[in-house]
Amino acid sequence: MTVPVLPDVRTVPHAPDTAHSVVARSAELAEIGRCTADRMGALLVGTPGVGKSSLLEAALEQAGRAGARIVRGEHLGERIPAAVRRSRGRLVIGIDDVHLAERAVWGAAHRLAHQGEALLIATAETGAALPEGVRRLLAGRRMRRLGVAALDRSGTAGLLAARLGGPVGVDTTERFWGLSGGNALLLRELTDHARAEGTLRRTDGTWHWPGLSGPPGDGPADLVDLLLSDLTPEERELAGMLALAGTLEAGLDVVARLGEAAESLQRRGILTAETSGYRLSLRLDPPLYGAVLAARLPELTARRLRLRIAEAIGATGARRPHDAVRIVRVTAGTGRQPDAELRAAAATGALHAEDFALAESLCASLSRSAVPGPAAHEALVMLGAALAGQRRYIEAEACFSRPAQRGEVVRRRALNLALGLGRPAEAEAVAGADRGVRALVRLFKDRVPEALRLAERAAAETGGAGDSGDARPLLALLRYVSGDGRGALAVLPRPSSSRNGDSGVDAAFLGGWITRATSGPTAVGAAVEGLRADGGPRALAHADLLEAQLLRETGRQTRAAALSRRAAAYHGPADWLTTRAWRIALLAGAVAESDDAREAASLMREARAAERAEPGHPLMADAVALEAARVTACLGDRAGGARQALETAGRALRAGRRSQGLTALHMAARAGAAGRALALWRTHASPETVCGPVDVVRLRHIRALARRDGSALDDVSHAYEELGLLPLAAEASAQAAGAHRSADGPRAARAARGRGEALAARCETGVPAWAAPPWDEPRTHHELTAREQEVAALAGARLSNQEIADRLVLSVRTVENHLYRAYAKLGVTSRAELTVRPVAGAGRTG
Repeated sequence: MTVPVLPDVRTVPHAPDTAHSVVARSAELAEIGRCTADRMGALLVGTPGVGKSSLLEAALEQAGRAGARIVRGEHLGERIPAAVRRSRGRLVIGIDDVHLAERAVWGAAHRLAHQGEALLIATAETGAALPEGVRRLLAGRRMRRLGVAALDRSGTAGLLAARLGGPVGVDTTERFWGLSGGNALLLRELTDHARAEGTLRRTDGTWHWPGLSGPPGDGPADLVDLLLSDLTPEERELAGMLALAGTLEAGLDVVARLGEAAESLQRRGILTAETSGYRLSLRLDPPLYGAVLAARLPELTARRLRLRIAEAIGATGARRPHDAVRIVRVTAGTGRQPDAELRAAAATGALHAEDFALAESLCASLSRSAVPGPAAHEALVMLGAALAGQRRYIEAEACFSRPAQRGEVVRRRALNLALGLGRPAEAEAVAGADRGVRALVRLFKDRVPEALRLAERAAAETGGAGDSGDARPLLALLRYVSGDGRGALAVLPRPSSSRNGDSGVDAAFLGGWITRATSGPTAVGAAVEGLRADGGPRALAHADLLEAQLLRETGRQTRAAALSRRAAAYHGPADWLTTRAWRIALLAGAVAESDDAREAASLMREARAAERAEPGHPLMADAVALEAARVTACLGDRAGGARQALETAGRALRAGRRSQGLTALHMAARAGAAGRALALWRTHASPETVCGPVDVVRLRHIRALARRDGSALDDVSHAYEELGLLPLAAEASAQAAGAHRSADGPRAARAARGRGEALAARCETGVPAWAAPPWDEPRTHHELTAREQEVAALAGARLSNQEIADRLVLSVRTVENHLYRAYAKLGVTSRAELTVRPVAGAGRTG
């Protein structure tokens, strides 16, 4: 028998989607590479569709490039010729779905692997019964079990960008991830369906998709039907109820009766159980399963299940607004009309959950049926909020203008006019004598000192909580922005008030943000927990923003980027505290710090586009500009980043936004403009105008950089470490080493360098190149780094990105980032231009 053996796996074409599916699998590929280097096989285990087969193909290709001989399972028989076993290089056997393979296949692989003549790389489904030979290899440590999870948000973004050939909007990525749960096979079907129906479109270079406009198309639906084709009747009954309800508590009677079915679905990775307090909730995972099942349920079956769910929830007392929302949702289409009290509770719950379409329907019904009076006015205001949540600001204004103009109505109408319709003058006229609302409008006009005086008087007159809402969060923000961090924290209510509507969310977020910015990240956990306990989309988005910033400042950029993606995808109504442009810009900064220059640049373009679509909010506009400066510096244009930061600082300081100005000056100093930053600070602020311990150290950092004072930078590094700001501590030590070296202090330089390396090792990324000491090996931003020279030279020699990665022992993503920066610095746009343009340092690439 002849066994086909591939002498060079690079000559074999990929499976159709292999290259795209493994874009985000560098960690898994590296782990498989470590296994084969240790003479161990690997068993890749995961749920159907996560990309195990594509990862197997990539792993075999990787082994082939390293000199291994490859045999695939479909070519494996009872006997392997001795010539193959004695061939030069390692023998690697690849078997897809080893749990389904014939005994002859896995038996032969087991014998060769057990005898040390081959390594086995195989895939298997989660929970599947493994062949005896594979179990023996695992027990004998000749194979290692590696879990292949669904893609996270970052992985999904990378896969979509690779598959579509360009950047994808953050909200579009979230929609695809939200439906597919990161399942690579479902992502492929969804993108194919969206492109075929024309809803996935490229606008200004970025792909956008509004989501499913109806039932899933035949491609995704047929795939889900195939994946769920072997459900038992009990499993299908439970899956149908979850498809209609979204989530159900395990303790509900209708769910408890199907406990064994729930356990089976969880083992197979179709159902996810989540604990919140004392409640255990069940939901289908990925959510596309639910969308397909709900669309294909027979009408009578769906009606029966809906009524069972509503009765089961009602039997618990339906005490929470969320319960009322679920009852109203599941009874829709059954012919049963909930009473007015339940609909009112559901409307409140729908607004909190930001299901604005449902809230609009309920509030419109309530406003029509209510007799004239307070109840009718409240329904009308709630209807306006539901319309504003859908960005139908003109219709919202029509609702807000009808009730008596006092209290919360004034605040909602002013926000709608200023942030929704971009008419701040009308907003201020509506505010009238309400100083709290007028202070908010002055903030939008960037008249910070006036806004602060108004907010101080509003808080003094009402004790904080006036008719138009709690003025304390706005007062805290204005004090902090003006440079009084301690005074800002003194006026805020306790973080636990995050459960008390938007004002509580504002207070919890600001309390955490100001504490982080003034005293460091070590004592902010309570604010994050309070926001997450609220459970509403806006509170969760603010919790993500706050926690992501904490993670960035403590050196955990990977998790920070993941949380930033979720926050950036939040698409709630216009907000005085944050803007969509700023949320996307924060994601761009986090991605830039994770060394993904190309995506950071595209995200920054998306942030600018979002900014153009929003009314002016100078505080937020300069927050976006500061992240843009960071991205510019990370792209290699250090001087450009410093210039942008200085411009931002000048605007902020002239407007009285001292804390933001100091943050911008600190960045400019780190990017090499410390002297100009210090001069600008002295011009606009007195030395004692700082918000707290963090800003004290930042100001010391600027001065030390301006003076090139190595000892002072050593002290700054220790101060940052005490505050928990490890990346800045590592950076200051690296700068101290350069200062000592330039001052002929080799011993102090070695000590500072060693300390900096130890601190950097505690972070996920090292000291950013743009923050290197400006007096240590200076270069202009047009010159390439040594690594960029190597990559550009190899690209000019017409090597592919994969070949360059193999040659330099880098990931393909890192190669792409280096090329992106090199193109920008050299002013070229393609490899062809590199072949005719000399690259400095090319001789070192040999």
